[in-house]
Amino acid sequence: MLPMRADWNPTTYLEPRMRVFRAALLSFPANDPAWRDLPGHLFVGLVPAEARMVIEVENQSPEEAARLANDLVGRLEAWVEEFNETQSGEDRVRVRTLVSATVPAAPSGPRYQLNTVAGAVLGVLLGLPLAFLWDALDDTLGDPERAAAHLGIVVWPALPPFPADRVPLREEPAGEVAAAFHRLHSQLRLTSATPWHTLAVVGPAADDLPPALLADLGAAIAQEGVTVLLVDAGFDRPALHEPLGLPPSPGLGTFLQQDAPGQPVPVETGIKGLRVLPAGEPLPPTAQAVALQRVAGVLPDLASTAEVVLVRLPDAQAHPEALLLAAQADAVLLTGRTGRTRGREVRRALAGLRQVRANVLGLVLWQKRFGG
Repeated sequence: MLPMRADWNPTTYLEPRMRVFRAALLSFPANDPAWRDLPGHLFVGLVPAEARMVIEVENQSPEEAARLANDLVGRLEAWVEEFNETQSGEDRVRVRTLVSATVPAAPSGPRYQLNTVAGAVLGVLLGLPLAFLWDALDDTLGDPERAAAHLGIVVWPALPPFPADRVPLREEPAGEVAAAFHRLHSQLRLTSATPWHTLAVVGPAADDLPPALLADLGAAIAQEGVTVLLVDAGFDRPALHEPLGLPPSPGLGTFLQQDAPGQPVPVETGIKGLRVLPAGEPLPPTAQAVALQRVAGVLPDLASTAEVVLVRLPDAQAHPEALLLAAQADAVLLTGRTGRTRGREVRRALAGLRQVRANVLGLVLWQKRFGG
């Protein structure tokens, strides 16, 4: 573009004129049905210092893009000529085509090679730091050795998946699940500095302790010729009876509420040497707290009825009274689900257990059965 006036700075004079021309150029598609698909694919750049306008047209067809760009330039030149007729001679601007649009040798985009290289570089520069950051922030339990280092307690590898609705040791006393629970019992005995008689089992949060885990552990110990009593102190959600196929009542919670003399009567499970005290029907929150405190008081009497007593506790975060019962047991076992239980939850549970000076043996991980 060349201004006719010689007494103005070219840039100062041309820039406002070029903005007017660009506005006119962008308005052409709206006034011509043949260009109705052009808006959004037309780009006009201004270079006032060089008195140039750059017109870019995007289209899937290179030939069509070049044709549209040249048509627009021709239309602009005609429009400027009409515009000049309304101006005095010294205010007119002459427009001419410097370079006509031609069919490009390659499409402007997508640039597959460039995008691939750029993606790989960005992936390395951003992906690796983010991966390390995620790894540092994610404290979900998985690897036993890493979990043990972070928590400062013994962590046993995840137990093999076991069914939630039955005790497989009944049908397969020499199967993989039975072998894993026999091994866990041996590890619990070897870990403790002193022999334990009553073992409280608790999950750091809700659903971290499946009832079937405790039932399977009790069945494995009973297979070794030891009498075992399972006690369900989960008065908010009684569940220890379910994998054993027993009714929830008569239950321990009802007995404790009645403040009856004597001891509650355990229920036979059908597995030699294994009996259970179900929790009974769910209790309201206030009754749950009272029942947990009373279980702590009768635990020594219950311990006299079997060689090993396993007590299912509710999570102490929601039921702090469970800590009193944990303190009465000879030892405590924490349980956590691989890939779900978080280290911060375990540390919180450990802080409460240590506050009451409970003897924590360690943490055993378990895997959820596929589809279960």
